[in-house]
Amino acid sequence: MKKRYIIITTVLLITFLLFTGCTSNQINANVNQNAEEYVANEDYQNYLDSYSSFVKTDNGYYFMNGLTLNFYDTEKNEAYPVCNKTNCEHSGSDCPAYFSPLQYIPMTGMHYYDNALYVLGFEKEGKIRRKNYLYRISLETLKHKKATYMFDSSEQLSIMYAMHRGYVYFVHGESPMKESTVTLYRAKLGDTSDTAPEAIYTFSGIGATIFGLSAYGNNLFFMAADYEDEKGNGYKTTLHYMDIHTLETNQIPEREFSHIADEGKVYYEKDEKTVECYDLKTKETTFFCNINGPCYISADSNYIYFDNRQKMHIEENFNDRKIYVYDKKGSFVTEIVPKNPTDACYFGGDDVMIFKEITVTGEVVESEGAKGYYVLDKSQITSPDKQFIDME
Repeated sequence: MKKRYIIITTVLLITFLLFTGCTSNQINANVNQNAEEYVANEDYQNYLDSYSSFVKTDNGYYFMNGLTLNFYDTEKNEAYPVCNKTNCEHSGSDCPAYFSPLQYIPMTGMHYYDNALYVLGFEKEGKIRRKNYLYRISLETLKHKKATYMFDSSEQLSIMYAMHRGYVYFVHGESPMKESTVTLYRAKLGDTSDTAPEAIYTFSGIGATIFGLSAYGNNLFFMAADYEDEKGNGYKTTLHYMDIHTLETNQIPEREFSHIADEGKVYYEKDEKTVECYDLKTKETTFFCNINGPCYISADSNYIYFDNRQKMHIEENFNDRKIYVYDKKGSFVTEIVPKNPTDACYFGGDDVMIFKEITVTGEVVESEGAKGYYVLDKSQITSPDKQFIDME
């Protein structure tokens, strides 16, 4: 009887360990989220520049500085590699902050979901073929694991992706200058099987491309573009938005330059001087403000930001850099002038604006701290004497 009890107990213990081990290894992706407003920890962080590799958490920002994962603590104003090893050079596989280019592609961006970071990576099969995955980096253990299978490829190729409410949406492949079709896919977060991802939208045309993926609420946003002929004449783009539950797609055809989706509305530049506001529920358009554009657009809970760095690059004039700040009613609030005219602005959440010093030649300015990064505390937005803070 005693021996039987021991056997039963052992079996139960093994079963429990296997069950809890599998459970802890799962990624619980909520694909049924139906909130129309922004949901922290589940949603695409559209207030950050998608090419910046910055993600926001409760107490700061994670970002890639070269091939090294860093963290910026907004309370302490400290930026440092995410590594607890002494005398570590952060340049090899033994460092948890280092992302080897032989496995990861951090320059394609980084995303945040449910207390973990996600970056694109791959595993090679033979000399040429490789399997592309989204990898999960736990913020508790810093351990890496496959999160989602995306697609197979024969070599490195162009890819754009966005994570939102339990799915990763992506486009991959090159666009030949001839009649072709491009496909927008999505895959459920946590599905690492080799099953083909779901094709949710196709677009055909000469040199057809889909780009500019972003999301807010129940909508995915993307641009579709093509040409009139194979010589590259007549380039045209259209802003599309798709309901992530029904996959119904609509257009905002008047969008000429940048846009931002925020709180059920889409703010977009109809032309260089005019910003309009499109209501996603009523599908009605109203005038928002006039700007000296074209500008990159971002938003947070309080303001809409218009960065004329886009205008400067188009005109090749790097002298009059400004970021115009408006409230949600379309009234001008203030303007922000970065340290240098060519500095990149990655915007940010409700706490700080993030900048990186860049010269006219495109080189990063080396400085103390996190190599040229600096911030503006947004509590100073309306102050006449705004002070930038170098990341330390």
